[in-house]
Amino acid sequence: MTAGLRLANAPPEDPSLPQLQDAILDAETLEQLFRDIQRCTVVSEVLLKGGALAMASEKSVPLDEALAALREARVLGVQIRYWYDGAHWWDTLMRTPQGIRLIRIQHRLAG
Repeated sequence: MTAGLRLANAPPEDPSLPQLQDAILDAETLEQLFRDIQRCTVVSEVLLKGGALAMASEKSVPLDEALAALREARVLGVQIRYWYDGAHWWDTLMRTPQGIRLIRIQHRLAG
C-alpha cells in the first residue's frame, strides 16, 4: 500500500495477539493512504468517531466523506475496516495535536 509510510510495530506482550502499527501522518500521506485503500483493498465499513465515547455515524459512510470529515475536523476520528492481501485490517485515524494518528491492526477471524 502507501509507499513511504513508516509504521512503528509495537511488540505484543502476548505473542498470540496481533501486532499494532502506529504512525503520525502528514496531510499528503493521509491523502495517499485513502487513495491506496480505495484502489487496493475491499472496504467493508467506514465509521466516523464523533467524540471520546460517541460514534458520529452508526452506519458506514463513503471513504471520500470520511476523509473530508477528518480533514475539516468535523469528527474526532475515522475507522476503516477492509480486506487486504487475504487478511482483515482495521485502520483507526484520530486527530491529535501532532497530526493524524494511524493505528493499524490485523484482525484474525476465530475458526
